[in-house]
Amino acid sequence: MKKIILTILALFLFFINTVTDVEASQTSKEYKIAATDGFTLRAVLSYPKTKGQKEFKTVVLLHSLGYTSTWWGDLPAKLAEKGYAVLTIDLRGHGGSVYNKNLAKVSWKSMTKTAYAKYPSDVAEIIDYIKNENPKKSFFDDWAIIGCDIGASAGVMAADKLKYKPKTIVMLSPIVQTKGLYIPVSIAQLDSVDFLSITGKNDPVSKSAQNYLKKFAQAGFEEYECNANTTGILMIKSDPELTTVITEWVGSYLD
Repeated sequence: MKKIILTILALFLFFINTVTDVEASQTSKEYKIAATDGFTLRAVLSYPKTKGQKEFKTVVLLHSLGYTSTWWGDLPAKLAEKGYAVLTIDLRGHGGSVYNKNLAKVSWKSMTKTAYAKYPSDVAEIIDYIKNENPKKSFFDDWAIIGCDIGASAGVMAADKLKYKPKTIVMLSPIVQTKGLYIPVSIAQLDSVDFLSITGKNDPVSKSAQNYLKKFAQAGFEEYECNANTTGILMIKSDPELTTVITEWVGSYLD
């Protein structure tokens, strides 16, 4: 028993040291951005501390409904290890994105469909803001989106709004329509973007959505069933292999 405990402790310390090393090699900037309606949106951009580097391949992470950008597990660190910039966004009503123009706190639990309808614009505005605030650095020439359920929907619709398109979009537990966000039309209009759709083992709802959405894809649309018995962002922690699957998929487009 003592040997097992020591082995677990050693693995834990190895993981902590690895994460610390990655963080030490990164520059992180927190952004508080006012949306068009004055709602404060929080995002964090991390990128390698490489002297003279001006161009970065970037991955945008959009979490599940009811969670925050802190729930991504080791995925951001794994992406950082590959040299990517990582932009994590707290969707409106979640995490650090909870204050309206009157500084009143607003939770996703009490939001209307009108508020949820602003998610794609929120994401597009954040990306545009960061692009414009860093004129000497390039973050969105080669980039990708990873989103979970409503985060995936927001990412797809935001990409449709932006003039510069991602190379690929990864959707975990995709949804055809949620909170008024209907994505088939946007998928059809992203005619140069390849998709990876990920579902859990026992998730007939996402599988049905996946089968419907692939009909609208004009480029590639790959399907992957992971070993998780859950949905959305929780699949990252439930299936340890999923981080590798996602990282390798993104790498095939950005490397």
